[in-house]
Amino acid sequence: MRLRMSDWAPLLDTSDVNHALLLPILLHCRDDQGRPLLGPPRRGRETREFLRNAHNDIPAVVEAMRQYWMPTRYARAS
Repeated sequence: MRLRMSDWAPLLDTSDVNHALLLPILLHCRDDQGRPLLGPPRRGRETREFLRNAHNDIPAVVEAMRQYWMPTRYARAS
């Protein structure tokens, strides 16, 4: 599956606080060479805990992304 990057651009902008919604998903993604898409993880206990538990956050961030996009979806339907 390929994303329409232009549609996802608002959430791919690291300066946007909503970018964090994608992190639990992007942590599981790889680039074309098989490397982690987000680059090497930072060192430290907090990072290890986040990486270990990120998969548990996916259902919540999917719902949060749904809420994020709802105003856009309804605006297009009108």
